[in-house]
Amino acid sequence: MISVLIVDDEYLLRSLIRRSIPWAQVGMEPVGEAGDGEEALDFIRAHHPQVALVDINMPIMNGLELAQRVREEKLDTNIVFLTGYRDFEYAKQAVTYQAFDYLLKPLSVEDTVAVLSRLRQKIEREQTVSAHVKAAERQGDKGQRLLRDRFLHRLAFGRLRQSPEQTAQELAELGVTLEPEHLLALVVEIDVPGEERDDGLYVYAVLNMLRELLEEAGGFRNVTGISEVDDCAVLLCNTERDPEEALRGPWASLTAAVAEHFPFRICGGVSRGFVGYDGIDRAVRSAMDALGGRFYQTGDLFFADSAAGTAGLGVFTSVDLESLQLCVDAGEWEEGARLIRTVFGQMREQRTQGSFCRMAGLGLLAILYSMAAKHQVDITVVQGEGRPLSEQIDQSASCDELEELLLACYGRLTEAVQGSRKVSKLVSAALDYIRENYCSSDLSLKKIAAGAYAAPAYVSSLFKKEVGMSVTEYITISRMKKAAELLVRDPGLSLTAVSEQVGYTDPYYFSRCFKKHYGVTPSKFLTDHSGREE
Repeated sequence: MISVLIVDDEYLLRSLIRRSIPWAQVGMEPVGEAGDGEEALDFIRAHHPQVALVDINMPIMNGLELAQRVREEKLDTNIVFLTGYRDFEYAKQAVTYQAFDYLLKPLSVEDTVAVLSRLRQKIEREQTVSAHVKAAERQGDKGQRLLRDRFLHRLAFGRLRQSPEQTAQELAELGVTLEPEHLLALVVEIDVPGEERDDGLYVYAVLNMLRELLEEAGGFRNVTGISEVDDCAVLLCNTERDPEEALRGPWASLTAAVAEHFPFRICGGVSRGFVGYDGIDRAVRSAMDALGGRFYQTGDLFFADSAAGTAGLGVFTSVDLESLQLCVDAGEWEEGARLIRTVFGQMREQRTQGSFCRMAGLGLLAILYSMAAKHQVDITVVQGEGRPLSEQIDQSASCDELEELLLACYGRLTEAVQGSRKVSKLVSAALDYIRENYCSSDLSLKKIAAGAYAAPAYVSSLFKKEVGMSVTEYITISRMKKAAELLVRDPGLSLTAVSEQVGYTDPYYFSRCFKKHYGVTPSKFLTDHSGREE
């Protein structure tokens, strides 16, 4: 049971706390009481309770002073403040750096149980980490372990320039029995929340848990590892077993234990089997590359054979920026969204590395922001609510998540552009005329102006000012959109039939215009769409 000290200058309140809280339910028990801060500090020094419920307003030494002394003396007691409404704001400020949480008087049993339950989980996590660290420390001298970790770190990341014989000799001197045959590398990445400060102990604990599980599973020999690698644990071992088959059981046990005891998630990348100490750095890189698989696959354990590709930013050059700009100008949400989806479809096809995908996403975001500036749309409208988009993109966990972020951004941009645009009656009449006559092969500015009862030059100037594009560009977009609808709705239509229905007498010229607008020929567009529908 977790020990609790109750600190309050009112005896009745201490008694009420002791009797009203269902201590067994929260896994705790009161082990003492104190009526002021000095008495409490003496008790904490002598008995080391794991939790102290501390009133802020007390004589001799108040609760805040007590918390400060506990921290200065590095006493391992978690403090929960008890405070009245008049001290509420003060308590909120103090708790950010001195205590686990605070409770308002009069105490609610429900609120108290909730806070103590969270605190119990924190203490149990710390106990689990401490147990694994102590177990590892018992394996040998701490100084020797640090030397071993430093050498393994250099070996794993290709920073050694020596012969395999020299490496074998140093490993033996450091007590590492890693054989040069049937080697395997496993990299575990630990997603520790920003508010959790663990000084690397979580990584260390996970590494030792995995080492124990592999040794218990059988078939793994000479299991060793490194924990000082930026929230990653690197594990090396010897095994003749197939990694995918052999690791499933131990990995499932590890993820279950992590879910039960720790406030983070893990994912792992596994190398192929390899031979020779001089190949260890390549195996570690291979395992890290395998981790890239999470950008396109579900799950939390990824193998080198299914790792993401190495395609870089070349895929981003396929974005038709001119067409995207026209779509924003015209408010064509669906067509612009199709252009963005095409980019991410190519990333999936080429299995572009996650880091390059995020870079492409940031580039596309910059383009959308520049479009917003052109249309005098406030960037905060495009940003939307929540964390900055650049931060969300940088932390996106999958290609799907990244795509949805940018589609949402594009949607807000087009909506804002259309919402801010005021169209006069004359331009509205011109738009209506185009929509009704786009299929006519002799549609011209002169006829549109006549339909709007105005001079062609005036219609052209006003149209571009209010719509954001020329009359010709708008006609092309309208025709291409209709052509795409016809191709999807009736795949049996010939190229000639489609071109005639959207105002083109020459099917070959229509095909060139379609490819310029969509980036693919009409037949390829139909094939791609059919593939997605299936």
